[in-house]
Order: sequence, then structure tokens, then C-alpha cells
Amino acid sequence: MKNSIKYLLLSAAALAAVSCESWLDVTPPSEIRAEAHYSSAEGFQQTLIGCYLAMGETDLYGENLTWHMVEILGRQYDARKNTAADDYDLDRYNYKTTKSTEVIEKVWEKSYSVIANVNDALDHIDRRKDELDSVNYRIIKGELLAVRAYIHFDLIRLFGCSDLAGRTDLESRHTVPYLTSVDKDAAPQLTYAETLRRMIADLTEAARLLEIDPIRARYPESIYTEANVDKFYDYRYMHLNYFAVKALLARVCMWEGSDENKHTALLAALEVIDDPASVGIAGGLTLRTFTDSAKAPTTEMCFPSEHIFALGVTDMAKKIASNLNREYSEQDRQYRTLCIKNSVADDLFEIKGAGISDCRYKQLYHNTNYWPEGTKTPSKLYQQTSTGADYRHKDLMPLIRLPEMYYIAAECRISGPDKDLGEARSLLQEVRKARAVYEELDADLDEAGLMAQLEKEYRKEFICEGVVFYFYKRLGYEKLPRQSDVMSGSKVIDDAVYMLPYPDFEIQSGRVQ
Repeated sequence: MKNSIKYLLLSAAALAAVSCESWLDVTPPSEIRAEAHYSSAEGFQQTLIGCYLAMGETDLYGENLTWHMVEILGRQYDARKNTAADDYDLDRYNYKTTKSTEVIEKVWEKSYSVIANVNDALDHIDRRKDELDSVNYRIIKGELLAVRAYIHFDLIRLFGCSDLAGRTDLESRHTVPYLTSVDKDAAPQLTYAETLRRMIADLTEAARLLEIDPIRARYPESIYTEANVDKFYDYRYMHLNYFAVKALLARVCMWEGSDENKHTALLAALEVIDDPASVGIAGGLTLRTFTDSAKAPTTEMCFPSEHIFALGVTDMAKKIASNLNREYSEQDRQYRTLCIKNSVADDLFEIKGAGISDCRYKQLYHNTNYWPEGTKTPSKLYQQTSTGADYRHKDLMPLIRLPEMYYIAAECRISGPDKDLGEARSLLQEVRKARAVYEELDADLDEAGLMAQLEKEYRKEFICEGVVFYFYKRLGYEKLPRQSDVMSGSKVIDDAVYMLPYPDFEIQSGRVQ
């Protein structure tokens, strides 16, 4: 499949699907358009904005890689009962049916389409370095490198093996292509180890470039005045900013799982948690602080002050209407509703004990009675109809939030070179207190007990965010919560469940999974 990139403001529609077999039909006219497009900082900014817009579309983080497909795979919702439901097969890990294949192939194609556009911009930005001011050059290049790493990482999390820390073949087994250039020729597949090294190298360089990010508040805002004339550097939490890069580095290092990388992950997570900087140009939010639990049910259901990185999703209310609405049509009830039985939610949140005050339970679920025994629909992404100042957080999809950094740091304290069970317990307790759960965790909890608490916190905290499936996969869970809803409860979960299959066109071109 070939695609000529048009050098305009790249809307999601402009980022057409392409196979990684051949990326661009590079002709002299396209080179002319490229040179014109990248003749100023505005062209690079437009490409970057276009990439974020494309990431927010349905096939990627506007739906499938957040609240829909990945959450279904993580057993965060009740199983589909109607065989005609569009995601019935995904719910049962039947990846080769027509409906499943369509979804999976679009994830692959759209991901590599964004990567192709990122690489095209990176190919030009160093040539223009002397013509760009330092702020634009460093921040734009840093963000581009971070976007490239972010999307490749989710491709490896979806299409790669589980439990990398428990494998011995990372230096020999190949994984998804890691593309760093715009080339019509097929990129070679690299080993897991080399792919992760390149990913970490991209993030390390991105962090170095983004040291001047205004979100760190290390420099007077006056140095950004000229570069920010079009407000490109406002709302830094909606860009892959410095702290988002550090958070992503923590994710990647945890995925690899060696003691060395777990130590790196701990340091990165703690930097995000502990950095004393104010927020610079942030759009009126006090960032990297826990959202007031009292505001969760009204104006801040997606915990916006905790967003380390979020995307704007156009018309989110329409995107979620059939699946996560508070009131459903009969057709939606039969085919689309995503909900949780009351009994499951009650047990998870331990409402007969300390969890009765948990704001996540009390305020972020809506009773829908989809099943006769009673159900709840998650309200985290519910879109208020008011247009007042209190509702400025509409259409936000969080991709990395502050609690995850606490959980990563806690896991690094539970086991590994930085083990400290008391500190792990304290980190978990910080998030619980922010959610109005004030009862202290048992001081005698051992490693297994703390990991069990950590799993519960992931399940409670990240509903609708596409995080929990990766937690299970990274740790190689052999049983999934509620797996008996869709398969034998005695079945051992392995990579037949954890690995999405490569698209057929990639296998036919010689790719090996």
C-alpha cells in the first residue's frame, strides 16, 4: 500500500492507512511540497498537531486503544451475550474473524501512518535547525521522538510477547518493525532487545531536548513568547511534554523488566511524582496533583489535574454514546452496552469495608440495570452538556495519569533491586487517600499481598483507559479476572490471548511474528 503525504495541516483523514511495506510515494513534486511545508516552524507544528489529531481518532486512542478494544481484552466490562455484537469475538479473543481482523488491521495501519508522518518531520527538522529558534527546534523534535516511541511501544505491547522479564530469547526473537526513516523499502525487523534499546534511546534524547519545556518552569515564560505567538505551547499536558516522556520511559523500562530497567523506571516515576516545578503554560490547571475527590462527580470525572499526557478527542460524546451512555436504546442494550454487574463492582471496591467511601465507586459509576441483577456503567468519560468554565475538560482522553507513576514506583519497591515494602505500602496508600479511602493497608502485607492490592488498584483506577490489559500481559498472568465469562476458568492464559496477530498483508510480505 502506498500513500503520498500532503504537506498541509494533517487532519486525521489526511493520515491515510499505509502498510509498513511501503510508506511514501516520494516523487519530485512531493519533495517540493515538503520543502515548502517545512520552510518554517509552523509547518513542523502543523505536522505534530496532525499526529496528535490522528492519535485521537476512533481506530487509535479515541476508542480502540483506550476505552473499547483494550479494555474489553482486559476484562474490565461484562462479557457480551449477544453473538451479533460487533465486539463479541474480541471479547472471546477470537482474533481471526472478519470483525476482529478489521479492528486489528486498522490499529496497525493507522499507527504506522502516524509514525511515517513523524519520521518525515524528523527527516526535515535537522536540515532546518539553523533556521529554527532553539525553543521550537528542541521542543518539536523532542515531541516527535516521543510520539514515535509512544506508538511503537503500544504496537509491541499489543502485537508482541507477554512477560518479557521471564523470557530468555529477547536478543534473538524479532518483533514489530521500529521505523526511524521515511523509506519505500520494507524496514527490517529487529529483536525485542534492540527494539527496546532504540525506544529508550529515542526517549532519552527526547527528555534531553525537552529540558526547556515550559511545563518544568525552569526558565522565565518570556523566553517562550515569540515561539508561542500562536499558543502552540499552551496546554502542555496535551502534548508529549517532558514529564510525559519520563512517564513513558518508566512504562517502557517496566515492560522490559530487568533489574537495571526497573531501577530506571523507579527513578523516572519518582521524578514525575516529586518534581517541585509549577506548571508553566498549562491552561489553568494545577497539574500533577491529585484531583479533589469532591469534584469527581461533577466537573472533573476524568481527573484532569492528574493528566500527564492526554489527547483531545473530537466529539467524544458521540463516540461513546452507544457504549458508555447513561441511557441506552434497546438496540444499544443488546449489542453495544459496556457495563459492570453490581456484584462485581461491589466486590472489587470492597464496599462492605473501607471501600464504601471510595470516590471511584460512589461517583464514577452510573446504575443502568442492563442485566436483571443490576449493572453500572462507567461515567469517567461522560460528557457534560454545560459550556461553562467548570466544564472545560470535555473531550479529554487521558493516556498517562499520575496514579500510574505511584503504582510503578510501588511495584519497584515490592520486588527488585530497590525493594522496600514499607515504601511500597505508602505509595499505594497515597492514591487510596486521594480517592477517599482512608483505612491503612495492613502493615504486615508481604510481596504477594501488596501485589494483590496493586492489581485491585489498577482495576479500580483505570477503568475506560486501556491500562489493565497491559498490566496482566506484562506480568504474564496465567488467569484473568472473570475469564470464566468467556472461556474455561481453568484455561491457562498465554500468548494466544495476549498477542494480537500481525495483519495478513504483513505476513505475506515476509514478516515473522
